[in-house]
Amino acid sequence: MHKHILTFVFTLLISFNLFSQHRDSRKKVKVLKISYITEKLNLTKQEAEKFWPIYNKFDTKRYNLYHGKRSILKKEISEKGGIDNLSEKEAKTFAKKMLAIEKSYYDANVKYQTELSKVITYKKILKLHIVERDFTRRMFQRYRKVRKQKK
Repeated sequence: MHKHILTFVFTLLISFNLFSQHRDSRKKVKVLKISYITEKLNLTKQEAEKFWPIYNKFDTKRYNLYHGKRSILKKEISEKGGIDNLSEKEAKTFAKKMLAIEKSYYDANVKYQTELSKVITYKKILKLHIVERDFTRRMFQRYRKVRKQKK
């Protein structure tokens, strides 16, 4: 039965054409991710009700750290003509900023795991990391397949 659900979910993925430039693509991916994680972790209704607010909060923080702050640094480096045009002092400053972002990311992960451990078991927390990577890998595989078919 689980294979049928997964097949259905990934069929939806293709039919939605999730990798188009539309704004709601991210929302569609998020819906698929929620169903995939819920199924793979075998979350009970009670667990899911407590799990998803924590997960969504962290996911937003993770996204903002990775795409927000890192993008700003990349833009700043680009505006200075790229890495090769930075002085050693400027490069050191940017390297320290990158470490600060990575530390913020780590600190967020520690807090996230602590909050999650109050809702789900550590086994499910470990499984979550695997399930997230598996979901991302499957999405990229589908993306490549769709792009290949368009050529």
